[in-house]
Amino acid sequence: MCSDPEFFSRFSLPGNDTSAGAVLYIAGTVVLTAWMRRAEFRRGGRAAGVATLDLLSSISLAMPALAYWNANLGARLGDGLLRLLFVLGLLGLFGFVVHDARAMLRHPRLSERQRRRFAAIGAAAVLLPSTLEVWWGAEALAHQHASPEELAQNRGLTPV
Repeated sequence: MCSDPEFFSRFSLPGNDTSAGAVLYIAGTVVLTAWMRRAEFRRGGRAAGVATLDLLSSISLAMPALAYWNANLGARLGDGLLRLLFVLGLLGLFGFVVHDARAMLRHPRLSERQRRRFAAIGAAAVLLPSTLEVWWGAEALAHQHASPEELAQNRGLTPV
């Protein structure tokens, strides 16, 4: 199978050195949040409002993570806004993990043991993919951005 070494560079944001792999990862976490909340969006009312808040908190966490990969974006947004978005994203992340775990612990058709297992699995399924976003966002707030070597390495990745 032949792989194209320029594959990821086609998806880079125009005019900057943002890694396409990181952009796809971050966009994937936001899309996954929207997909997981699709039932609440369809229901409408209060449930859709809660789902919208969860999606906004996911976007808030994604912006500082993108600023790690693109120093120009971080400079345009500024430290104050990045810090606010990061804090709102973290509050939303942990708040909705607790909200969803409590909802699972009240599930009427499962045994107590099953409720605990599914609550733990659900929390891990949300927290684990977000760890990179939290790390990248914290690094961006500390003004540590992806090095040129790291950007070049990620651009050199090819699909298998």
